[in-house]
Amino acid sequence: MLRIALALAALPHASAFALPAHTHSSSPVVLAPAARSCVVRVGRALMGRAEKRMAKKRSRKGPQYQGGRPLRAPSGAKSNDVVPRSVVLGRLKEVPVFGLMSAAGGLVQQDGEVTYYLSPREAEKARAAVAGGARLVAKTLDEVYFDQTARLKPADSALREAKTIPQERALVQRCSTPLFCIDGMQTTATESGATSLPIFFSKAELLDFATPVYGARAEDQVLLTDLPVVVSNMVQGPAGLLRDARFFPEAKAVEEAARQGASERQDLFGTAGTLEAEREREGRFGGMKLPWM
Repeated sequence: MLRIALALAALPHASAFALPAHTHSSSPVVLAPAARSCVVRVGRALMGRAEKRMAKKRSRKGPQYQGGRPLRAPSGAKSNDVVPRSVVLGRLKEVPVFGLMSAAGGLVQQDGEVTYYLSPREAEKARAAVAGGARLVAKTLDEVYFDQTARLKPADSALREAKTIPQERALVQRCSTPLFCIDGMQTTATESGATSLPIFFSKAELLDFATPVYGARAEDQVLLTDLPVVVSNMVQGPAGLLRDARFFPEAKAVEEAARQGASERQDLFGTAGTLEAEREREGRFGGMKLPWM
């Protein structure tokens, strides 16, 4: 069984963090296929005293963790236990984000940065406030995460949910982009048998996923961590069992990205509603059925 063993650093608080240039493409967004079906299993929890002491120790390493995510690796911190960047990008590709395209055709910027929203609802509110009009543009997180001109805006609901996690179950002292998981929980794909560590952008959707297994205990099992910490551990090491981490975005975000993809296909080819268009749509989004749907 897959067991969660997270060695995480505490990062400074930021409502949005700078990401590592990016140009707009008019191609429809293509999300990596999520697990079509899986089995949830429970393993022994491994986030114990030693890991918590290490997290506190690493939280005192200051400058390299400024800005919401590590800007450089601490001296001597190189590890062979890393996840290939291409694999990490593949995991991030499963997460849709939303930017704003102005009527003039450029991405809306503020102080030279483009904001990407994890919540399509919040992106829509921001779009409505843009003078001169704008439209939503769906992208995937791998396209923008390492772009230094981009900023990621976590969902307000996730920030509120993060405040409900007691300190003893918070793996980071400060959180820029909340992620939620349960120590010891794993998923196993029914077709391939591949196991993964499910990490959610929404606590509520994690509970929808976990309650059938944990019952009333699920709420008290939820841990809080941070996206930049998880990605840093995967890329720089030590990855540990984070090598099997799988990101689960909000279902509403996936639905909006799929809707935009279908709409762009219609605009580009004018075949929406035809059998050909439906087959194309199924080929592109048929694998996006999430475990809680």
